[in-house]
Amino acid sequence: MQLGKLSIVATLAIASMNAYGEDSINFEVLHYSENDSRTQVIAPSIEVNKDFGTDYTLNVSVVADSVSGASPTYYRTDTASGASAYSRGTTANSNIKKGNITYEEQRTALSANLTTRFDNRDELKTGINLSGEHDFYSGELSGSYMHYLDSSHNQSISFGGSIQNNQILVKTDTTSGASEKKTNTGFTGQIGFSQVLNQNSVANIGTFFTKESGYMSSPYHNIVREINATTSVEAEKKPESKTAYGIKLGLISALGETLTTHLDYRYYSDDWGIASHTLDSLLYYELTGKITLGGGVRYYTQTQADFFKEKFTTEQFASSDERFDAFHGITYKGSFDYKLSEKLSYNFGVSLYDQSTGLQALSFTTGIQYKF
Repeated sequence: MQLGKLSIVATLAIASMNAYGEDSINFEVLHYSENDSRTQVIAPSIEVNKDFGTDYTLNVSVVADSVSGASPTYYRTDTASGASAYSRGTTANSNIKKGNITYEEQRTALSANLTTRFDNRDELKTGINLSGEHDFYSGELSGSYMHYLDSSHNQSISFGGSIQNNQILVKTDTTSGASEKKTNTGFTGQIGFSQVLNQNSVANIGTFFTKESGYMSSPYHNIVREINATTSVEAEKKPESKTAYGIKLGLISALGETLTTHLDYRYYSDDWGIASHTLDSLLYYELTGKITLGGGVRYYTQTQADFFKEKFTTEQFASSDERFDAFHGITYKGSFDYKLSEKLSYNFGVSLYDQSTGLQALSFTTGIQYKF
């Protein structure tokens, strides 16, 4: 199953609160579950941050995902193989069902990022990201450069980009298990500006552009076509190119010695017909010298893709994947950080997601950080 997704991985440091990292090892476990026995994820990860003097910082992380659940799609019920995402072909309406197809998947992902600081304290970030599953492999190179516009380091501008290549194995024969290799590539470019407003606040604004091409359909999602009284179940087909752009706004403010807020807005639009708005708010409260509490709300809404419908006739591009329908969702977040000692700290996070389509998800993260 395709767990890897094209994303904006070359994230720029447009928040402009640039502090040198501390040598640390972070171990964390994520548990994510959706209602109706859909996706379940357990993902342990380990991250190492190491400073080499004041000019270089290396970050390396490894994540191992174990995913199981059921994905909703159309399939034929009159095939000898039983319920399967590959149960396709011409059949009667009464032999077509939309239901959850079970799956299991394991993915391993590795990332390494190096920050280089120059004499004027400008920063160059370079990174590599690799991930693999049994039928999906992804590699990405990213880089960004942050330049201070004034001697007091109150203003900065950042440029960045990433190039990604993905390989997908698509079954061509369900009996023999033969597969065909498909590929897609993606490019992301970003530019951002950051401004220190006063001793308590930093604002940032950024814009991004993405271009993807190649195979972007899911081999596990089907559609239903009805042409001249003939009904068939076929594999979905999405366009083989996508161009997207958007803007991001952010504000980080200290409301006192113990209270900090993060506010972010993101607008996204692509030529598939999807436009989305994301509002994200976080609040951190230092309860004691050892305990920090966090909470927040994230709201997301998107329009429907041009090629999304439940049933089709002769359309070239077609998908019934619910992720391309119009919907909105809200996420409630909470966190707890406890400083056990100067070197050891514990963190716990929880989030609850509620989508207008009826999808709900609950996730927990728990981790330990050791500074050395």
